[in-house]
Amino acid sequence: MKKTTKKPKKLWVKKRHARVFAFLRFAMAGFIRLKYHYKAEKAPIKKGPCLILHNHQATMDPFFVSKAFRFPIYFITSDDLFNLKVSPLIRYLAAPIPKSKSMTDLAAVKNALRVLKEGGAVGIAPEGNRTFSGRQWETVPDAIAKLCKTAKVPVVLFNLCGGYGTDPRWGHSVRRGTKYVGRVKRILYPEDYKDMSVEELFEIIKTELNVVDADSGERYKSRKRAEYIERALYMCPVCKKIGTISSKGTHFTCLGCGTTAEYTEQLTIDPPFGGFTKIYEWYDWERAELTPRMLAGETLFDEGIRFIDSVKLKRKIFLDGHAVSMNKEAITITGENGSCVFPLSEIDAMAAVMKRKFNFYYHGKIYQIKGGDRFSAVKYVHAFNGIRAAQNAQAEEHQSEEQA
Repeated sequence: MKKTTKKPKKLWVKKRHARVFAFLRFAMAGFIRLKYHYKAEKAPIKKGPCLILHNHQATMDPFFVSKAFRFPIYFITSDDLFNLKVSPLIRYLAAPIPKSKSMTDLAAVKNALRVLKEGGAVGIAPEGNRTFSGRQWETVPDAIAKLCKTAKVPVVLFNLCGGYGTDPRWGHSVRRGTKYVGRVKRILYPEDYKDMSVEELFEIIKTELNVVDADSGERYKSRKRAEYIERALYMCPVCKKIGTISSKGTHFTCLGCGTTAEYTEQLTIDPPFGGFTKIYEWYDWERAELTPRMLAGETLFDEGIRFIDSVKLKRKIFLDGHAVSMNKEAITITGENGSCVFPLSEIDAMAAVMKRKFNFYYHGKIYQIKGGDRFSAVKYVHAFNGIRAAQNAQAEEHQSEEQA
């Protein structure tokens, strides 16, 4: 009888990844120091398996986090990275773990556990999205605490301080700051959290990773420090108009009412704009203000967009579409050959991507809207999440009334 031999299981963690990380740590050191003035404090943990959780402030956060460790880190990364021309090379050299933004992705969880089982370290930004406001992203899922409890490995809580001041997501240029540092804030070993509830562990993770540069008093210099701030601040708190903020140099103005202010080196707004002195204050206000306006019939509209079929782990396909609009019922894409309507009730989730793009997940497909230089993608995400939350609350209230 012929014996059958099992094929050896392919490993995610490979020796070449350690060599690649060691080379990049050396090769990128000068660039990171000169361009960003970043300094990483050496992490006390020497090897995996471990979960490295960090706040998400700047474009190059994985490089900044990696600088503090002497072993490779397998970062959970937006699947948008895997649509690039260089994606096959990135996957070969560093093997990041792909995940769909704002979606529960069981494949990403399984791959993370696989890396840990093989003795690797997994890097995760629990916020799931890079901050626009300078504060922690508005929705942080408690799934990260559940993953920690399942993995039963050391949990390294890592703080990046100064990333938002140096390289804000909405900005166009890097600023010279007085402080940009990465350091381990705390390490939780399995014996530390084994008796904690998921809720208790989740609160510790959120609290330890909450870094607010605007409250630090540090200075960040740039002659263009206010430019493209309208990507984050899409509603004027004075005249309440949407899409009227315009920025140039160190100042920005509402074209609707003429109110002007400076974005200062200390990351404040001077004079106060509609009573706001911090971007995160304004950002929280407009997010709350937008939902009732959308439910009352407001429509968002932008021209000059690109409409893209973002096929997961493959090259993007550009579709017909030059304008996007959204009301409480649907997103509509208008192109040369007509319009495509996507009911909000059939969209699973929506997420901001990079500086001026957003994805929406519809019938198993990932569609992407990419706007112009001053396009605010996050307002569509705020509108969608607000409408969905209001509808869910209404449905729960109706269900409670029926049960009563």
